[in-house]
Amino acid sequence: MISFPQPSLAETVLEKIQQTRVLKAGVRGDAVPFSYINSQTNQLEGYSVELIKLIHQRLEQELGKPIKLELQKISLEERFQLIEDGKLDIVCAATTINNAREKVVDFSIPFFTTGIQLLVKKTDAEKFNPIKGTREKISIGLLEGTTTEQEFRPIYPNANWQAVSNRAEGINQLSEGKIDAIASDGILLIGAVWQQNQNLTEFTLIPKIPFTFENYGCILPLQNPDWDKFVDLTIASDENTQLLQQWFDHKKGKFPYEGFR
Repeated sequence: MISFPQPSLAETVLEKIQQTRVLKAGVRGDAVPFSYINSQTNQLEGYSVELIKLIHQRLEQELGKPIKLELQKISLEERFQLIEDGKLDIVCAATTINNAREKVVDFSIPFFTTGIQLLVKKTDAEKFNPIKGTREKISIGLLEGTTTEQEFRPIYPNANWQAVSNRAEGINQLSEGKIDAIASDGILLIGAVWQQNQNLTEFTLIPKIPFTFENYGCILPLQNPDWDKFVDLTIASDENTQLLQQWFDHKKGKFPYEGFR
């Protein structure tokens, strides 16, 4: 059991939840497969939604009382401010942990690790083989406003680089044969394929070990070590391991992804 701190002028997250019996959480509605709106039910779903529900369930067990879960759909732009302002207790989405962000919010331990990869049709994968491939003939789509082009040019110096406005556009161009690959965070590319109603089995991510590493964590308020610890223990739990397998197991998961941690 977690021992709660003595009440002080600065109320902690856990103290507030104890008193109000409400857990206020946020997820994005456009971060497939972590949190998104199901077009048929119009309900939020995804791995991050299930993770928050697990945190809620374990919180009720820890406190020994019913807690109301208020789950809100939030935007990419407001996710940090809502935590800073104390309007939310936790945000779980596809948010990369980095030093600059840790100056204004805390993060949980990572719940997922991904990185920049290339999504290609399985039938075209050999084009990218360093030994067998013909790099000068390939075209690669990349999201505008990212550093992907600079990071990839030394690897594919003769590729034809084409800017795309979003992943959905890149997936469509890849399906239509207008480009040979699209570069982005691997798991988000898998999500975009699913969102575009494409057959996941027709595509593959290369290389298996990404070119960069991105650790996703839940956003938490600063200076709440007991709340941090509770969330971290949930992420490290066997129950969460089962959730991760259900969503991301590379053979049986809803969004199969080859782990590399």
